[in-house]
Amino acid sequence: MNSIFEKYKWLKYLVGSFVVALGILVIVLACLQLGALATAINIVIAVAAMLLGVFLLITCILSETHKGFTFTLILSAALITAGIVLLITNPSVPTPAMVHIFSIGAIVFGTISLIKGISLIVYKERVSLIVLMFVIAVVGITVGIIALCNVNALVQASYILFGVLLIVAGILFISFSIITDKKKKQAE
Repeated sequence: MNSIFEKYKWLKYLVGSFVVALGILVIVLACLQLGALATAINIVIAVAAMLLGVFLLITCILSETHKGFTFTLILSAALITAGIVLLITNPSVPTPAMVHIFSIGAIVFGTISLIKGISLIVYKERVSLIVLMFVIAVVGITVGIIALCNVNALVQASYILFGVLLIVAGILFISFSIITDKKKKQAE
């Protein structure tokens, strides 16, 4: 069965752009400290992230031909998790538990990027893509460890980190889509 993203190529760019926009909204929300309005925006972002995550999960399960983990599957899990976490927290009063969740998320994201970078070496992909994955891995793991070590100083930064991770995930989704489209055009 063909992927819905193969049938509607514009959809993958829309999804990537939407994830980037969610990341930007989270960063703005964390920086502005809007009080009650922040809570309302937080709910909208959480619901949007969960809906997008469920859509990607259904798409991945029903229509992707890949075996094992795919970037779409990982992104869907991350978006659903992020939506749930955002729903149970108050952005105007971030909790240390939230910092731990985002710190661990950064470490996990960095580790996944490291594994993906290694797999790109095995598949002999472009050096620039491999370097990008390793840079993301180092940044994610480093920021996650620093955040875990200094919880009180990084409460607000955890939201900003989450926004940055969403932006990076969206950009990676778009980048992988462009690379895949170019490879398919060259194969034709």
